Amino acid sequence: MSFHVTKSYVNCPSDGTRQSMLLGGKGFGKDSANYSPPSKSYGEKEISPIKDLIDEESSMREFFESNEAWQPLFRFITTDDSVPATSFLNNDEKFKFSESSSPWKKLGAIPTDETDIVILGKFLDAVQKSLIEDIPVDETTKDDDNDLHFIEEGRRMLVCSRYHVVQGMEKGSIDTFDRLFSICWSEIVELSEIDEIDTGSLIVTPGFDYDDLRRFVDMNLQRPLQWLGIDGFEVACLEKGGLGVIRIICRLSKIPTEMPEASPIIE
Repeated sequence: MSFHVTKSYVNCPSDGTRQSMLLGGKGFGKDSANYSPPSKSYGEKEISPIKDLIDEESSMREFFESNEAWQPLFRFITTDDSVPATSFLNNDEKFKFSESSSPWKKLGAIPTDETDIVILGKFLDAVQKSLIEDIPVDETTKDDDNDLHFIEEGRRMLVCSRYHVVQGMEKGSIDTFDRLFSICWSEIVELSEIDEIDTGSLIVTPGFDYDDLRRFVDMNLQRPLQWLGIDGFEVACLEKGGLGVIRIICRLSKIPTEMPEASPIIE
């Protein structure tokens, strides 16, 4: 197996004070000539917007107050003091990002546990099968919707070079919530520090209910990124092969419209 082959507020795993929130955000990579903010999150099930059911101000306050320990990280990745989250970020503690920092930490790029590798392989195999079987590409047509869908799905998986498998997840568990929250935000910092186009992370959550995972992504990643004014990230919730996965991509580039000129052959 090659490692390179490659948005609901209720019922979040919490203790009542840890029910947190998420949309796509604003900052990294806006000036890159090869970067264009994506118009949608490919691979994610379409869901009806629930904006009218959520008091945005109250939701934002609850998220940041219930995650006070994370304020140094949030301040670190926020580049504009005029963003909506600013009034909730009062912690001036210096942010440190290392293998021993907490509650966030620098993580390895690929799993080393054999079971994790097997689970990851199952997901990647399911993705490859889905690309081939679920998207009817017709060679007799040119640049139709299916062709574009195939390209978009494929390239989003190919830009992901960081992988995590979170085993032993339990519905309603605070420990499960905290572990997943920590991995996701640690990866967001990691990708922002790499600061290169077409970089991404996959976080596989075997045994975790997909609807709960989708709510988690909405309320705890997508919306906070918007409140923090972080641009350039595409966060999606996927399900392939019975496995729920969070995909985080930083600075996805445009699809090339022209082939690069071939270098002259020198005889």
